[in-house]
Amino acid sequence: MRIAVLSGGDSPEREVSLASGRAVQAALEKLGHTVRPIDPGPDLPLRLAEEAPDFVWIALHGDKGENGSLQGLLDWMGLPYNGSGVTASALAMDKVAAKRLFVSENIPTPAYRVATAVPDLALSEAWSRDLGLPLVIKPADGGSTVGVTIARSIEGIPEAVRLALEYCRQVLIEQYIPGQEITVALLDGLVLPAIEIVPQGREFYDYEAKYAPGGSRHLIPPRLDADVLKASIDAAYRACQVVGSTGLVRADVRVDPQGRPWVLEVNTLPGMTSTSLAPEAAQAAGIDFEHLVQRIIDRSLD
Repeated sequence: MRIAVLSGGDSPEREVSLASGRAVQAALEKLGHTVRPIDPGPDLPLRLAEEAPDFVWIALHGDKGENGSLQGLLDWMGLPYNGSGVTASALAMDKVAAKRLFVSENIPTPAYRVATAVPDLALSEAWSRDLGLPLVIKPADGGSTVGVTIARSIEGIPEAVRLALEYCRQVLIEQYIPGQEITVALLDGLVLPAIEIVPQGREFYDYEAKYAPGGSRHLIPPRLDADVLKASIDAAYRACQVVGSTGLVRADVRVDPQGRPWVLEVNTLPGMTSTSLAPEAAQAAGIDFEHLVQRIIDRSLD
């Protein structure tokens, strides 16, 4: 099968995307497929038309690969691809839209506000009064924790919003949930083993903790009571379902000291690097990387 692997692009997550693309390309070649790597730019439609692949593997991260626009192009061109479709991709990538959906479906998620400009101290004080301190401030349509800051003081909020606005037009100001972070991956609706994430030497699961070797410990199973783990998995599953995601998808959850789960976000194109969580969850379920890649392709073509 001729497979085009799209990775790179111009998002802040370019290096992660390239790493995912290399890992997927190696797996596809081991499986006997013919691979055409493409670092997409404005000429992507022309290059896809010239290559005429049987399948397109999206290994892009960030808005242009995950927000539904690329999925719409591939649908229009009649090219099958991995991951979720246009609507689910757009919903999950827009963290504000996703949180509104979670709230409407009674899925627990941290309280939040939205900013489109750097706030003054009066507005920052109002947010801290409503949501408490610290606050998690992040781009509304980014990933890989790029542009994310934990603001621990009112005075630190404007600068954190300014940083996030370098990456997007909307910023999410979110209640900080103390406790444990877990992630739950689904493969075609099958719940894979949950993973607890323990950052090493960092206050939260930032870019370095995600992608640097030794940046975090991943515990399978998480250190949670059985009923708390079940509630966390149920919340993650519901979040993935309400956005309409398909294929390999991952939901991130915080579990507070009282054992209550809070859904943070859904990722419809999880990373496929050597340190990525979704492939690790699949491995824990007995699905090695090559079989995971092939299974995703097979199900996408069904």
